[in-house]
Amino acid sequence: MNPDLDKLQPYPFERLNALKAGITPADKPHIALSIGEPKHATPALVQAALRDNLREGLSSYPLTRGMLPLRQAITDWLTQRFRLPPGSLDPERHVLPVSGTREALFAFAQAVVDREREARVLMPNPFYQIYEGA
Repeated sequence: MNPDLDKLQPYPFERLNALKAGITPADKPHIALSIGEPKHATPALVQAALRDNLREGLSSYPLTRGMLPLRQAITDWLTQRFRLPPGSLDPERHVLPVSGTREALFAFAQAVVDREREARVLMPNPFYQIYEGA
């Protein structure tokens, strides 16, 4: 087995949930700064797209790289949003869609940190707990 498995710690938000269990919140408005879970209803157009695609038999995992039309749309949006020079992003080389930031940030840190050297990694605060694990 991988020796790094011994270094794994409980997921911080599970621990936080256990610590908060049974606590009655104060009668004051608060802002939860824990896990970034969506709090809004799913837009109708997203629901319709899901229904339509399920009718067509969409029942398999997507390609790891995602579909080219999606990567192209992301490239186009980034180019417009950040006023990048046309053609400076290549959807085949520069875009990798992910289902959430946690997996991508974890994989990125593991890919760029050289474990053979005494690496230093700066983390912002607040930060995703997954940074620490990577």
